[in-house]
Amino acid sequence: MASLKNPMQNLIPEGTPGRDCFGCGADNPHGLHLKSCMEGDIAVSRFTPEPYHIAFPGIVNGGIIATLIDCHGIWASIGYYILHHKPEAIDRPDVMYVTRKLTIEYLKPTPMGELILRGWVIKEGARSSTAQVELFSKDQLCVTGEVVGVRLPE
Repeated sequence: MASLKNPMQNLIPEGTPGRDCFGCGADNPHGLHLKSCMEGDIAVSRFTPEPYHIAFPGIVNGGIIATLIDCHGIWASIGYYILHHKPEAIDRPDVMYVTRKLTIEYLKPTPMGELILRGWVIKEGARSSTAQVELFSKDQLCVTGEVVGVRLPE
């Protein structure tokens, strides 16, 4: 099986609209610059929030968390699709999904510090995909989410 162990966002060609995304776009100077890699069928990311990403002292803002879950779920779908349906795109992903539905459950306040996201596809349709995402802080599961994405026409 092909591998996407390096950040998939780094493979998007310059000038591609996906590079402007607030959550994961490399070209957005104000963005979060989330990077997602595939470990088998699981997308993994590490993200450390900045001090201005707080909701209140020591706790990450829920909107920032929602953005991380959203983008990471989309990249879990992209990675899964490339690995299982389009391995020829492994070095230059030309597959893109957009969010149809985002569901978040905040299980506990998320402390500042390194966050780990894990996402995987739980359902696949002809052009859609549903990814489950978990967000951890200090080995504690803080947030779960489900992202329904729709693959854009090529």
